Amino acid sequence: MARVPTSKLVYLGAALRVEFYQSASGESPAEEWLEGQSATKQQKFAALFAWMGDQGKLWNERKFKHLTGSEQIFEFKAEDGRVLCFFVLGKRLVLTHGFSKKGDKTPKGEIERAEAIKKDFLMREKQ
Repeated sequence: MARVPTSKLVYLGAALRVEFYQSASGESPAEEWLEGQSATKQQKFAALFAWMGDQGKLWNERKFKHLTGSEQIFEFKAEDGRVLCFFVLGKRLVLTHGFSKKGDKTPKGEIERAEAIKKDFLMREKQ
């Protein structure tokens, strides 16, 4: 049986390669969530991914920030949408999944989901 890739390219920038995480069954939670969002929200996230890919950093915490208390999980923000991600050696940024944020804090369950995806990604990358 062919091995499913751990990610697929979203944007190849001068500074970073932005990728969608892909599960062993071929699902891509961030990509699937984004496809269900409005065209406007999709465009806002695409612009953020391109900026990050080209510049390698985004200092505006209203658009991108580290999630305190997480295992190096970060979030992109556009309107009420969030896409969680993590950095990988080799100038890679992997998008885990997306969700619509209702309250002030990012739900613990969403952070735990991103950490589980990161763990799966890193384990499968070593194989």
